[in-house]
Amino acid sequence: MKKRAILIPISLILLAYLIYSYFTQGFVHSLINISPESLSSLSSGNLILAGIIFVLIMIIEVVFAPFHPLLFYIAGGIMFGPVVAIILAVLGGVIGGIIAFYIARKWGRKYVERKVPETKRKRLDKFSEKYGGWAMFLLRLNPLTSTDLWNYVAGLSKVKFWPYIIGTTLGLIPATAIMIYLGVPIQNSPILFKVFIIAIVLYLVLGIALFFGLKKKKVNKTK
Repeated sequence: MKKRAILIPISLILLAYLIYSYFTQGFVHSLINISPESLSSLSSGNLILAGIIFVLIMIIEVVFAPFHPLLFYIAGGIMFGPVVAIILAVLGGVIGGIIAFYIARKWGRKYVERKVPETKRKRLDKFSEKYGGWAMFLLRLNPLTSTDLWNYVAGLSKVKFWPYIIGTTLGLIPATAIMIYLGVPIQNSPILFKVFIIAIVLYLVLGIALFFGLKKKKVNKTK
C-alpha cells in the first residue's frame, strides 16, 4: 500500500510533464512523431558507438529492469537491421546475465543457505548441478516473458558457470530473433510505429517512477 502511495504521485507528475511536452511541441512531441527512417539514421552516423550504447542499454535492462525487453529488441531491429540487432541483443543479454549471475552468487548464496532447509537445498543443488545448463536453455526459449530473473536464480543455485553461459546463449538466440523480427511490420505501418514509440515512452515513465519510488521508500526506511 505504501509503495503504491509513492508510485502514483510520481507517475502522475511524469505523465503531466509528458502531456505538457507533447502539446507544447517539446521533446515528447518530437519523439512520438519520429519516423522509422529517422530512428534508423541514428545509428548510420556512427555504427560502432550506436552498437556499444545499444549493448549497454541491454545490459542495464537485464541487470536492473525485470521487464520484457521486446521494445528494445524492436528498436534495435529498426536501427541496425535484424541480423546485427540479434547479435548485439544476445551479446548484451549474455553480459548482463553474467553480471546478475555473479551478484547473486556472491551476495545471495549465503542467504539461501541460511533460509532454505538443508535437505531441500541439497536436492535443488544436485538438480542444478546436473541439469542447470539445460534448464537455462529451455527457460530462455520462451519469447513471451522476461527471463532476466532467471539469471539471479541461477546465481543462487549450484549451476556451474559454463553450462549456464552456454544454455543462456543458445536459448537467447532463437527467442531474440523471434522478437526482433516481430518488429519488421512496424517499420511499414505509420500507425503501428507511433504506437510502438508511445509504448517506449510509457515504459520509460514506469521505469523512472519505480526507480524514484523505491529510492524514496529506501530513504524513508533509513530514517
